Parts: sequence; C-alpha cells; structure tokens
Amino acid sequence: MASVGNPQDDPRTAAGRVALIAGGTGPIGVATARALSARGAQVVVLYRNRSEIAEGLVAELGAQSTMAIRADVGDPGDLNAAVAAAEERFGPVEIVVNAAHPHQPPVAVADATTDQVRTEFDAVAAHASLCSRVVPAMRERGYGRIVYVSGALMSRAVPGFGLYGAAKAAATTLTRYVAHEEGRHGILAGIVAPGRVVDPADDLEPSPEMAEAARHLLSRMALPVFPTSDEVAEAILALVETTSLTGQVLWVTGGEPIWS
Repeated sequence: MASVGNPQDDPRTAAGRVALIAGGTGPIGVATARALSARGAQVVVLYRNRSEIAEGLVAELGAQSTMAIRADVGDPGDLNAAVAAAEERFGPVEIVVNAAHPHQPPVAVADATTDQVRTEFDAVAAHASLCSRVVPAMRERGYGRIVYVSGALMSRAVPGFGLYGAAKAAATTLTRYVAHEEGRHGILAGIVAPGRVVDPADDLEPSPEMAEAARHLLSRMALPVFPTSDEVAEAILALVETTSLTGQVLWVTGGEPIWS
C-alpha cells in the first residue's frame, strides 16, 4: 500500500499538507487560501499581479505557514523556480489548486485575433505544465490532489466567450485525463466549474446589459442568489478532502441546469 507524506494524517483532510494555489490573488484564489489555511494546510500563493493582496494574505494567515511567490505559471522557468521555492520552504507540494487564467475582453470567435486565441490556450499549456511539475513528487509520496477551476461557460454558451469556454473545456479534459492516469498513484484530480460568482463586497455597478443578463441567469437558477467565492472554495475543499471523488466536475452555479 502506498504511504502518504505524513502517515499519521488522515488523507481526507488538508491538515499538514503543502497546498499551492495558482491565481492566488483572485477572489476564488484568496477564498481558497483562507479555507485551506483554516484546515491546517501550509499555503503557497502564486500570483502575477496584486502583490499587496498576496502580502496581505501572508500577514493574515501567518508567515509561519504561508508564503507568496510572484510567478508566471505559463513560463516554464518561473513555474519551476516557484515550485522549487515552495518545496525548499515547506516540502513537496501535495495539493494544487489552479485558479489562474488571463483576463481578456469578450470577442466573437470570428473576430478574434491569433494573439487572443493563443493567450487563452496558453493557459491550457500552463495547466499541463503545472501538473507535469508536481505529479512526479506526488507519485513518490502516494498522495496528491489537483483541482482545476474551470467555468460554466465551457458548456453554457454566451456570445463573446467562445475562446474562454473552449480553453476552459480543454483544461477540464486534461484534468480528467490526469485523474484517469494517476489514480492508482493516490493522486485525485477534479474540476470546479463556477457560473457567475458575486461576493458581498463587490461594489461594481453593472451595465444595463449585464444587469439584464444577471436577471435572466437568476431566472434559470434553483437558488435565489449567485454563489460567492467562499462557496466556490467549499467545493474545492470537497475535492481536496476526499478519497473517492476524482475526474468529476462540480458545477457551482446555484442550481442552474447545465448538462454535459
């Protein structure tokens, strides 16, 4: 039987594990860092921008168990150096949550430039590289958890988001393959796919078009409010703290019916 890194730890909990969060300064990344820290994990926050948020998380969660690293996950050198720094500080990475994705304005597929297409799909290559970097050590330890943060737009079409949806679908498929290929090594991989996420602190005034789209989306949902980042983090924890769920997509959409 394969052993886990800390045999005394329950493999169904994140306690004592080293957790790396790519895209750690976005709303979902921040909520996930807090959730994993509350479970007793040592948290590594990877970020490209918003250093003040990263530094604030370290101060909030404690420098003894949290570190922030500026890194471009899409750059192989940056990625390798970031994971190496995490390993040197805390030990092998056992949990990975990838919430990183570039932000681009909506564009119709037929109007997209080659650079816009490449930008979206570079994120798919980055996800594959991240998995490649951490999986060998997970195999050695007989334990690993990988969670990819996808999106409902990979299945629910909204004009202008075709490139984003296609990239999210591609990385989702890669993650499901990782689950299939690595399960016998004790590595579980899953996907959380949020719909629209609205946090209580959000103070952006939506445009009339966005407000109308929100009303339409709410009419399709089973629940009366949109999910929050904290609720997305709860779904991520469900895929981390499990011994049986792998290769699954958890739709965090307030009960919006999405079939795939």
